[in-house]
Amino acid sequence: MTADPAPPAPAPTRRAARPDRLFGFKDVFTTINALGGAIAIFLCIEGEPYWAGMSMLLGYLCGDTLDGWVARRLGTSNDFGSEYDTIADHLAHCIAPGAIVFTVYRTADLGVSDDVRWVIAAALGSSIMVTASIRHARNVVRSISVKGVWFGMPRTILGFLPVSFVDSEATAMFPGGYWIGVALIPLLCATALTYLPYPNHHLPRGHHPVVKVVIGLFFITTVGAVVLRPSASFDVLFFWSFTYATGSWLAFTPAERRSYREVVRRGLDAGAAAEAAR
Repeated sequence: MTADPAPPAPAPTRRAARPDRLFGFKDVFTTINALGGAIAIFLCIEGEPYWAGMSMLLGYLCGDTLDGWVARRLGTSNDFGSEYDTIADHLAHCIAPGAIVFTVYRTADLGVSDDVRWVIAAALGSSIMVTASIRHARNVVRSISVKGVWFGMPRTILGFLPVSFVDSEATAMFPGGYWIGVALIPLLCATALTYLPYPNHHLPRGHHPVVKVVIGLFFITTVGAVVLRPSASFDVLFFWSFTYATGSWLAFTPAERRSYREVVRRGLDAGAAAEAAR
């Protein structure tokens, strides 16, 4: 008489995702982004705006570009991660850039007195910080949202464009080049407070193949510059940041742009009505 076969061993169970956990693996990458901004500020205190910009850029590439992807892959997205990402971005992409811009303009050759140069540096640096703070408060109080769309210049571009401008080789070599930033940075701040639509990677439809190629080229050329020729990293970053700031609207169809304008109109009307009712 043969013995009954042994029952099969139970299959190993996969550890369930813990979206309820406040701090998880995904938040390590958000921390890298936040540290990039914090170290950038410390480097500004040491008078090293180039390395401060590099710290900010590396924090973005190694942290901010990965935290959301990791959270989605592991199924650990939660409210804590969303809030932490928001405040980390504010530090790394708004406060740190303001410090970098101030540090550069504090000693830039503008042909003015030291006191006037200080005022210019403080005005430009603080304008980035204050604008980003106003934009965040506005979006909380009067939220107008469409999946895949930022309304107003996104804070990452608001930070990266000025930093890449002041840290680029071309700006330093061009006589009077820093005066361009005196006009460019306030313009960027004004654009951040508009409701102009800017696309992001969460669009419910797929991006056009040309857009996907451009996104790929951004990462390839930026990382390539950091590795192969760090001194040109900010020239490359400025090119792509400026391209996005001025040309990203082409990623939307005319019908989508009309739809977004209508969403903004309804949202502003609803917000005004709610405030009037208080």
